[in-house]
Amino acid sequence: MVIAELQRELVELEADLADEARAKARLHALNAKLGTVIRELEETGDAMVGLIDESERQSGFWLVEMFRRLIEQAKRWRTVKARAAALASEADAVRNPSNQLGERP
Repeated sequence: MVIAELQRELVELEADLADEARAKARLHALNAKLGTVIRELEETGDAMVGLIDESERQSGFWLVEMFRRLIEQAKRWRTVKARAAALASEADAVRNPSNQLGERP
């Protein structure tokens, strides 16, 4: 009886450790993706600031071209922000996994 109980606890412990290892691997992957998104946000923000600075020095047609380029960067910014939001949702799913059939709470 005691041996069977210890074996059951050992199986549960092994399952818990495996779950933790999978969660850590997913978090590591999310961190890598998040680092990429942060770099893209910084690059896009820097590019927008650069375009604004350049547009202040230009006039006429160049101003129109600067706004066109600024709009492109704003679209890129929105795309990267959407990726960041998706990563945040994915990270939330890792932290708070939903109980599926057959899983322990």
